[in-house]
Amino acid sequence: MATAQINNFLDSTLESPFYEKDGLLEFKEGFTAPELFSKWSFVTKLYGEKVFIDHCVLTFPNHKSLENYASALGCYGNKIVEGPGLFPIDFCPNGYNIKTDLWIYLLTMLMPAGGLVVLDAPHAPGDQKDRFIQQRGLAGVHHVAIRVEDVPAAALVWQKKGFRPLSLEPLDGDSLCQWFLQNSAGQIIELISRSPDNNATFYCQNIGGLRCSELS
Repeated sequence: MATAQINNFLDSTLESPFYEKDGLLEFKEGFTAPELFSKWSFVTKLYGEKVFIDHCVLTFPNHKSLENYASALGCYGNKIVEGPGLFPIDFCPNGYNIKTDLWIYLLTMLMPAGGLVVLDAPHAPGDQKDRFIQQRGLAGVHHVAIRVEDVPAAALVWQKKGFRPLSLEPLDGDSLCQWFLQNSAGQIIELISRSPDNNATFYCQNIGGLRCSELS
């Protein structure tokens, strides 16, 4: 895509790379092209609220297409900060158990603007991630994480927008505080605060809790 086309595209979509349909989020067509994603500010409006996106999740049909996209994204000054690997066996200590139905291929990249893009893919046909693709398509946004200073205070704002917490309280660990919420349509958002030197998007118990909640 030519530079002029990129700039025009960004001017027209900078307010949000997502569109909302019946309460669910999808990526706007074309926005996830590596050269466009790399120029995004990560500041946007989400359900009417101006936010800084800490990270968002891009889903791929298999780990090969995930790795190909990561290679293309790496050409624009982005760097890998998590993975690539299979969650949980490549990320979590020995003895951490979660149903194989919930395993996913995972890779996270840090963008020039300071936001993170999480790439994930099914590990087996028919697993939970594969079912997500069948239901929502590859444009479906699994979840969006919003960076905040005070997670409990931000949760009150989002509860007024119809998002209910998926756990009784935020989960703290590894210099991250995270709280997942979901609306009646099934869209998940994450509220997250982090220490400046930590580019991780999860710790094992928290992402495990989120994955398990999707089976309930």
